[in-house]
Order: sequence, then structure tokens, then C-alpha cells
Amino acid sequence: MGGAFAGFQAFALVTVALEHRERDARQELARANAELLTTRSLLAENSRIAERVRIARDLHDTLGHHLTALSLQLEVATRLSSGQATTHVQEAHAIAKLLLSDVRSVVSQMRDTSQLNLGDAVRALGGSAGALQIHVEMPESVDVADAAQAHAMLRCVQEIVTNAARHAAAKNLWVVIENRADGIALHARDDGRGTAAVTWGNGLTGMRERFAEHAGRVEFASAPGQGFQVHGFMPRAGATS
Repeated sequence: MGGAFAGFQAFALVTVALEHRERDARQELARANAELLTTRSLLAENSRIAERVRIARDLHDTLGHHLTALSLQLEVATRLSSGQATTHVQEAHAIAKLLLSDVRSVVSQMRDTSQLNLGDAVRALGGSAGALQIHVEMPESVDVADAAQAHAMLRCVQEIVTNAARHAAAKNLWVVIENRADGIALHARDDGRGTAAVTWGNGLTGMRERFAEHAGRVEFASAPGQGFQVHGFMPRAGATS
């Protein structure tokens, strides 16, 4: 009877261990799938924006230049013409100027809307994190003109989620993104086990390198039983750090 009971207990322990491993594997797969979908969406958006910028540049460099030349020629023709022809030349000149204004307006609008919405990507990432509850606080729209900068920020958020779920054993993760005039601020903290000393592994080192590549900075803080905190800032492309 003792042997049978011990065998049953061993079978139960193995079953529970396998169940835990299967649950962890499902959560890891859900996180990987969320990261894949988010990255794919970001790359697709990046391709769409690159095409819009290319079209806007072509419109400006070809049609805009030709219309400018036409407008100058019609202005000269207006001064040289006389009689009834002057009226028609003036009308043509006015139409050319109007077309040039419309082209410039379209080009400006295409460039202004050619930005990546980082907010949508971060929210999509936080929607599939398994048992980890991610609480995201950020504006409805965080537009980033530089695709590489948006990708770097998203990768940093992914690393924070991975660390909180895999290493910190956290149940909750709070992510705050501030859309400032001079850049984007990132604040994150979890309720995990924390650590007495921050270890610079590949994840944290990579995060620091991503911020540094875009003239930004990032700091980490932790203490036993007080979770892990990340505070970073990345200036907008062209802004002074």
C-alpha cells in the first residue's frame, strides 16, 4: 500500500509539473505571437509610410517644378502680351498658380500624415501577455515620424514585458508613455520580486543601446520585494537631446 501511494504521489507531482510547463509554454507562445503580430503591423505601416513619402517627394520634384516653370513663363508672357491675348494669358497664369498651390498642399498633407502610431502597437502588445496584466497609460495617438525610432521604442517595451513575465514573476506591469513636444518618455514598473542589484544582461544592455542610438537615455531601479522600474527618454528626430 505504501508503494502504491508513493507511486500515485509521484504521478501526481509529474502531472502537475507537466501542467505548469504546458501553461508556461502557452503563455510564452502567446507573448511571442503578440510580438510577431505587432512587429509585422509596424513593418507594414512603415512600408506604407515610406511609399507615401516617396510619392510626395516625386510630386514635389517633378510636377511641382514643372508647374513652377510654367507659372514663371506665363508671368513673362503676361508682361509681353497685349490686347485680348493678355486676358487669356493672365487666366492661364492664375490657373497655374492655383495648381501649384494645390500640389504643395497635397505634398505637405502627405508628409504630415506619414507617421507611425506607436500607441496602437504598444496596446496590441499589451493585449496578449498571458497571466501578466499590463496596464498601459498613454495618449490615444503617439505619432513618430522616424520609423527606426518607433521600432526601437517598441522593442524596448517588448523587452520590459518579457522581463516582467519571465524573470520578475510579476503579476502586474504598468507602462506609461508620455508624448512630449521634444520627445517620448517611457516609464514602467512591475510588482515582481525585484533585486538588490541590477544585472546588465543582454536584454537591459540592448535596451540601453537602443536608447543611445537615438540620443536618448534610460535608467533602471529595483529593490528586493519592490519590483523593477524603467525610466527612459528618447528625443524626437532632429530635436536637441
